[in-house]
Amino acid sequence: MRDVTTQPARPEVVREDLDFDVLFVGAGPANLTALWRLLDLIEAHNARPGVKKLEGLTIGLIEKADEIGDHAFSGAVLDPKALEELCPAYRDLGFPSEGQVASEQVWLLTSERSGFRFPVLPPFLHNKGMPIVSLSRMVRWMAGQLEAREVPGVDVMLLPGFAGIQVLWEDGRVVGVQTADKGVNPDGTPRSNFEPGNNLRAKVTVFGEGPRGHLARELEAVLGLQASAPHPQAYEMGVKEIWEIPEGRVPEGFVFHSTGWPLASGEAGGSFIYRMSGNRLVVGYVVSLDTADPFIDAHRALQQFKTHPQVAPMLEGGKLVQYGGKALAIGGWHGMPRLAFAGGMLVGDSAQMVNAARLKGIHLGMKGGLCAAETLLEALAAEDFSEASLQRYSEAFLASWAGQELKRARNFHHTLAHGLTPLAGLKLGISLLAGGWVPGEPGHAREDAACTETTERFHGKAGLKPGDVNPGLKFDGQRLITKLDDVYLAGVMHDEHQPSHLKIVKGDEVCVACYATKGAPCTVFCPAQVYEMHPDDQGKVARVEIAFSNCVHCKTCDIKCPEGNVVWTPPEGGGGPKYTLC
Repeated sequence: MRDVTTQPARPEVVREDLDFDVLFVGAGPANLTALWRLLDLIEAHNARPGVKKLEGLTIGLIEKADEIGDHAFSGAVLDPKALEELCPAYRDLGFPSEGQVASEQVWLLTSERSGFRFPVLPPFLHNKGMPIVSLSRMVRWMAGQLEAREVPGVDVMLLPGFAGIQVLWEDGRVVGVQTADKGVNPDGTPRSNFEPGNNLRAKVTVFGEGPRGHLARELEAVLGLQASAPHPQAYEMGVKEIWEIPEGRVPEGFVFHSTGWPLASGEAGGSFIYRMSGNRLVVGYVVSLDTADPFIDAHRALQQFKTHPQVAPMLEGGKLVQYGGKALAIGGWHGMPRLAFAGGMLVGDSAQMVNAARLKGIHLGMKGGLCAAETLLEALAAEDFSEASLQRYSEAFLASWAGQELKRARNFHHTLAHGLTPLAGLKLGISLLAGGWVPGEPGHAREDAACTETTERFHGKAGLKPGDVNPGLKFDGQRLITKLDDVYLAGVMHDEHQPSHLKIVKGDEVCVACYATKGAPCTVFCPAQVYEMHPDDQGKVARVEIAFSNCVHCKTCDIKCPEGNVVWTPPEGGGGPKYTLC
């Protein structure tokens, strides 16, 4: 039976081969940094006397979004360390900062009306003076800087609107990627405007697809990249809204974090609020996907959070202007896959380069890009793209300040897997004093999907549905926003005449069984209301309906489906959300 997670082979179709020396997949900060630094290094190498020049090089970067930055999604308070290494003069080049952190608060919310502010900030949450950024604006700026560059002997091609659908292999090594076909009917047959995907062949391919990358999953399945990691890869689900607020309502540079309510006891997650330029306020919520609750819902938690007395006054008289959602890779040191292999590398969120304690990963992914570029230059100069050659990237990253930062935070997520309990607090204290060590590390961890319990085990009653547990919120369209109204503000666009990129791989009958025992968690955790269970003529639930055109590409369904029945694949290039402020 054909693997439904890839496109049909279509042997009758002639695919154009495009050759690259280096191919980057994904236009996130890690890959853009790697490309930027690689150009610097090639220029410096070729200026040295007595060395063999690197000339006639072709370097490509593909991005599934219609424009670079459309799918970039992060808070974010940026640790500028890697940015300063990459471009010390970034401030003079129009870097799009939203301001600097001037004041910070961390709260434990104990109920819908109460909470207390921590009198002293944990050291890992000190952000004062750091820039507040919109990641979508930041990567657009980086791409603009790259487009303006000219390096003699190097042809650089930035190719948005091209989604990598499968890895190209030869004798067990990576030799590039195939891009997705365009102009395909829902049944898989070509339309009159059919455009076959291309074979992008490369001496070395750098995969920076973000969390739960489609091609990274193929690499793991073929090469066993996770086999040496103590833990499986781990994720949180994050959603956020961007509000325009009245002048003076929230001071510039204000940052707020909280944990506790509205999450239940034993659940991990929390909020973030950042004051951006132009009287804009980012309000977001993240929940850990290793929760046992089948009805976990980050969007619902965000709506509840906005009603708290510490938050509601900030939004009074404001206007919601943008929304988005995405999974966050938080496995860190213990969940990191093998970073290098014959013909390829993993960088950024695809490699779990996030510090869960600091709620930061951009700077770590960028440092990964810097280390990758150094190894790429050596490989190009030596014409050696073997695993042994590319492994120097992994060694350099793990030994760098970024690798050591991840090592110190290696037990944070696992320690807080059941919330901020007294025992978790004690372990965190030990960890801070012992360089990240905690008793019993690394401990045991399961994949996020395997942590999901039945409604009977978690809620005490079989056959429960989401509405039985989560009482309805009074959505008013002003402050409390439905998922469908929110997703409209994500600017999502997909060609609805293509096959669904969300694949049910084990059949509807598995969905029906999941609905009976676990209440169909996908209908709850999805931040864009993509999944709905529908009855047959007798009124019995018989199938799942997928509104794939709503999808914001968060990949939570691929991560958290307890039956492993949903696989996210790239849609036709250019589809998805259109973030401009996220």
